[in-house]
Amino acid sequence: MLRKTYAILLTSFLALVIWNCSDSPAGPDLSNAPDAPTIENVEMDFSVFEQAENYESSQMKSLSEFSSKWQHRLESTDSSAYEQAALFAFYADFWFQQMGHLPATFFNENNWGDPDLEGDTWIWEWHFAAQGESITMTVTAETVDNERHWELRYSTEGTESDLDNALLIASRIRLDGTGGNWELYDFHVEDPVFVVEYEFDGNITTRVDMRFDDEEEGRFLYQRDDSISTLQMWDVFSTGLMTIEWNNDNGTGSVQSPDYRDGEKVCWNEDFQDTEC
Repeated sequence: MLRKTYAILLTSFLALVIWNCSDSPAGPDLSNAPDAPTIENVEMDFSVFEQAENYESSQMKSLSEFSSKWQHRLESTDSSAYEQAALFAFYADFWFQQMGHLPATFFNENNWGDPDLEGDTWIWEWHFAAQGESITMTVTAETVDNERHWELRYSTEGTESDLDNALLIASRIRLDGTGGNWELYDFHVEDPVFVVEYEFDGNITTRVDMRFDDEEEGRFLYQRDDSISTLQMWDVFSTGLMTIEWNNDNGTGSVQSPDYRDGEKVCWNEDFQDTEC
């Protein structure tokens, strides 16, 4: 799973470099053009773990450093249930910050210039060329029923493997503010390689689902129902299903993982001490 992520993050870095060097051709000033998609208001509430010593206790410079440094901690049987759950919560939040916000790298309106409008579709297009190679990047936005559909596509010429309007990112945002999703593609396959879905109840995030194309090879699912929250992680470290559940009001909760306490469910009380389930 991590190997896929390195490739994806490298792609995002290259795109950012290209955009910083690209031209933004002038176009008609259409003030009704929609704002770029964003998930800045998506927030998994892990505040119950702020008192844990392990939560955000280390500064990680890369995903590989994170994986190697935290693997042995995730498999530790000495830590309390609360501290172990805090590790899982930290890891999920770390991944969300790394991967969940990836579209912000690409959907940067400062680089787009002014759009054109063809029918009901808004179109931003710009080009970059150097040393016999050229890249055309196109963003489109179209309202379909109660959603706004976004796409980012690439076309290249003069490269080793040219692209013809190849899809990189697709996003669907519900206009009523109840949720949305975005999908990352690798240019050459029909299905997305990484997906993030989210839902809101008012200003509270009630669901965040992050997964690769194979749901059995790395998935994070956060859900909140009133005061009860759960976080599930499938095969993030090839260890099966890890689950934590907690009460946002009184701080109690439980953790269960194949590599922790022989896979038994372990609970903590309001004082964050281990207790019977």
